[in-house]
Amino acid sequence: MISRRRLFATAAGSFAAALPLARSLAQEAPLRRLPPLDAPLKSPPGKLPVVDFHTHLQRRVTAEELVAHMDGVGVSRMVLMPLYYGANRPSEMDGEGSDEQARDYARRYPERFVPFVGLQRPELNDANAWRGGGEGPRLIRETEAKLRTGEFFGMGELMIRFYPYTNRFGIRATRERDFPADSWYMQRCAELSAKYRRPMVVHAEAEPHVAAAMIRLLEAHPQAIVVWAHNCGRSSAENIRAMMTRFPNLHADLGGMVYSGPNVEHYGIYYPRRTEWMHLVVSDTGDVLTEMKSLFEAFSQRFFIGTDIAHARVYSIYDRHLPRWRYFFRQLSPAAARNIAYRNAERVFRG
Repeated sequence: MISRRRLFATAAGSFAAALPLARSLAQEAPLRRLPPLDAPLKSPPGKLPVVDFHTHLQRRVTAEELVAHMDGVGVSRMVLMPLYYGANRPSEMDGEGSDEQARDYARRYPERFVPFVGLQRPELNDANAWRGGGEGPRLIRETEAKLRTGEFFGMGELMIRFYPYTNRFGIRATRERDFPADSWYMQRCAELSAKYRRPMVVHAEAEPHVAAAMIRLLEAHPQAIVVWAHNCGRSSAENIRAMMTRFPNLHADLGGMVYSGPNVEHYGIYYPRRTEWMHLVVSDTGDVLTEMKSLFEAFSQRFFIGTDIAHARVYSIYDRHLPRWRYFFRQLSPAAARNIAYRNAERVFRG
């Protein structure tokens, strides 16, 4: 476990000067309520409902296409985290969605889609925004305004420590990111999470300096709902156990973590680069590693699943992802499988 660092001191005076938050805003609207999933919705007979908690949205994927993919494999609900990076050429990021698109899809299919405020944005490629300059204050104001409507159920994905890649589809995510997890911008997002009871999804590979900053963020904001993506940045079972014991508000999604074996390009393997701090969840054949299975059973109320489809054209293979998740569930106790498959997501969506 990484040694404890000093508590991050929030620059309250600078924050008040730069961003007067909700005091000047009207009372927030009530959160849109979702019907319960204990009576399975669009789930194959005898199989668990599934909430895909970590996936993304691009302009070129229609709501009807997504619903068809979900129906084909028994996914009851899907979180939509829009990408704002754009795509000038087919080989680039393939990510040009919007919060308005996610909101509109959810209005048309309110039982199926759960929109988050999308925070994969080009404005956040600027380190100054994370320090409270540039476009940072404007994005925080806009995020709060959207959360106040009651139509958005979370924020994400916040790209803190990210490794670039080029995948088999020719899609290139070329920008390496290493921003402080306890920066001004993250502090503001944590405050919004605590105020509106909405989760914030954070992508941060768990290198020592990253994990130390995440600890400081969690210490400073015990009421925030922090979802550390990809099994806490592919941390070890030992470190995740220690952090979840210490921080009741820490959750993790398992986005991409059960896909393994030859020719896989996802976080279930040492992709896109291997580091000494990177730990896997399953073997090449999808068998849950012993230490991870013990972790999931002990903290079954703190994990979510996710396919982490990040690009429009990759939805063409969406149906290949669910067999691995179904196999993952069969290896857990029934209670743990239900929690991770859908119950945890349902609880968090209800604030």
